[in-house]
Amino acid sequence: MAQSENEKLYWPSCWSKRWDSDKLLEHYFKKCEEIISKARSSISCELDIPYGTTERTKFDIYGTNLPKDAPIFIFIHGGYWMEFTKDLSGFPVSSLVSQGIKVIVCGYDLCPNVSLTEIVLEIKIFVEKILKDAHAFGTRKIWIAGHSAGAHLAASLLHDKNWLNSMTEKGYRNLLKGLILIAGVYDLKPLLTTSMNDALKLTPQEVKLYSFAPIEQNDSLTESTIIQDLKVIVTVGECDSPVFIKESIRYSQKLVEFVDNVEFLLLRNNIDHFDIVENLVHCDFQLTKLILQHIK
Repeated sequence: MAQSENEKLYWPSCWSKRWDSDKLLEHYFKKCEEIISKARSSISCELDIPYGTTERTKFDIYGTNLPKDAPIFIFIHGGYWMEFTKDLSGFPVSSLVSQGIKVIVCGYDLCPNVSLTEIVLEIKIFVEKILKDAHAFGTRKIWIAGHSAGAHLAASLLHDKNWLNSMTEKGYRNLLKGLILIAGVYDLKPLLTTSMNDALKLTPQEVKLYSFAPIEQNDSLTESTIIQDLKVIVTVGECDSPVFIKESIRYSQKLVEFVDNVEFLLLRNNIDHFDIVENLVHCDFQLTKLILQHIK
């Protein structure tokens, strides 16, 4: 396969049926700005709460006027681990807060300023902080969602047995009820031959550690490693890149080996990589309804 063809497979904006890539991205960023501005002006919130020491290791809470024990929905943005921000990630806020669910949107450092390994560690530090605070507040349940690279970062929690054991020992693990992995990328090796790797600078060790659904399947995990009492939903739009669809299917099949409750959802009606999250603003969108059904 020519590099140009391979590159196209890893640019989801090339596969939408709505517009060409440039117009699609222009629309998306404009929509992001509009929705986050509306959310911040109309919903009780607290912004830029630090969980780390850098400018980007901060998070926002929406629905701060809800009861302390209200369910929490965490959202981790995408952008190939090298762009985008929590300050443009407000699509699920209004729909979920209106239903009594607090929404927390996470920021994190970006490549090439930090490595992927450092980003993964940041997400674990962030999630542990939220779990710890939620435990203290008597929160009943937490769900975590990630979009694109954010789905990969959310998935990384499932592949760190030591982290999961630590959360269990501290009494936090039972609060985490589910993950929603939206249009994620789960195999890093093919990215080595794309322009994205100019910023990512992936090492062989990172490719091995953080490829969760590699084309070369690893040996099956033993039953003793099965994660119980956790729902994982893997979803992708039918007009996403063919590679993203294949990886989502392959990762769903991999998850069944070590998670006891896995669901794969292919969203029809020409849903692409971007309106799959744009539509979260609507309570009657299929994915929003599924989120509400499980959290409520």
